[in-house]
Amino acid sequence: MGSFESGGGQRFPYTYEQVFEGLLKILPQNRFKVKSRDKDIGRIECSSGAALFSWGENISISVEEIDPYSTRLSIHSSLKVQGTRQAVISGEGTNTRPVTVIVSALSNYLRTQKKPVRPAISEAAVPPPPPARSLSFFIYIKDEVKGPFSAAQIKALLQVDSVTPTTPCIPEGSQEWQTVADFVS
Repeated sequence: MGSFESGGGQRFPYTYEQVFEGLLKILPQNRFKVKSRDKDIGRIECSSGAALFSWGENISISVEEIDPYSTRLSIHSSLKVQGTRQAVISGEGTNTRPVTVIVSALSNYLRTQKKPVRPAISEAAVPPPPPARSLSFFIYIKDEVKGPFSAAQIKALLQVDSVTPTTPCIPEGSQEWQTVADFVS
């Protein structure tokens, strides 16, 4: 259901809302007492009761939205009597049962929920390519090379008779002179 991630935690392909609300439903059903919850910061504090080899555990659950379609869950536990230990989702520690129960119950609950659907990437979502660099031209007028000019500027010069279709013209970076008519119509 969820996938383990490096750095601790488990990723679920469900929304933050689905995971947080799912935890609030499954914790009491699995005999965990919810002591506090704060949806704004994604924190649930709960405890488990005494068991055969434990006086119970204090459990801190962090819920973090990765993106609108997936959520990371981290669980830290400490024995009620002994010092703190992290039996985080990685499965470390001697008594990881509460962590396993929470992850398993949440996975089972989430299977009953509709997974959020990532929208397909449409062509509209893909940014357009950068505009092509406009070609610049140099023209030869009255024994002098002038420019660079854009094609639009040369068209304007043609209209006011500053250049003619037979005026020598060369694209920037080229080695071969041609006429304005070869590039601008």
